[in-house]
Amino acid sequence: MGTVNSKYLWMLIFILLLTNFLTGAYAFMGELPKVDSPKVVQDSIGGPLEDVVAKVGDQEITRADVYQVMRNEHEQETIDRLIAEAVEKQSENGSKPTVERFD
Repeated sequence: MGTVNSKYLWMLIFILLLTNFLTGAYAFMGELPKVDSPKVVQDSIGGPLEDVVAKVGDQEITRADVYQVMRNEHEQETIDRLIAEAVEKQSENGSKPTVERFD
């Protein structure tokens, strides 16, 4: 095994640092796609949150706007319905399950 010339080692370190810096700058400038939520979440809500679903005049309505309103206005009713359905399903054999809410 031979030794590595320190000049080449420093050149390699410089190239790696430069590559890191350029990648960070590229991402910071917005050139890389912005993923606001994991693919599983995007699939479950119909796509990325920044997708425009409607436009009224010059105002755009995004999927995030729709999700936020739905969450704020219907969250408790949906949780109640899901709990009721789970209780009904688990009560079919005659036992009554315990319910714990964490909201």
